[in-house]
Amino acid sequence: MSITNAISGLTAAGGLFVLGGGIIPYTISQFLGSLAVLISSVNIFGGFLITKRMLDMFKRPSDPPEYSYLYAGSGAAMVSALAAAHF
Repeated sequence: MSITNAISGLTAAGGLFVLGGGIIPYTISQFLGSLAVLISSVNIFGGFLITKRMLDMFKRPSDPPEYSYLYAGSGAAMVSALAAAHF
């Protein structure tokens, strides 16, 4: 799983490089780059989701709870900071 996530990460980074920093793609290559970023992001998210499900099979009832939803706060802060910096 980690190899396919690494390949998808490279594809997403290459797509971001092709986009050139714009929000709206204007050329065919920028459109294909945005499509590569979208598909790679879905693949990366799915890989992490399946990995978590596989690791949960080995979880004991006595293990402490996980608070993974708290990562959304830092993600929202980063996206809002990027949006504020862009405008």
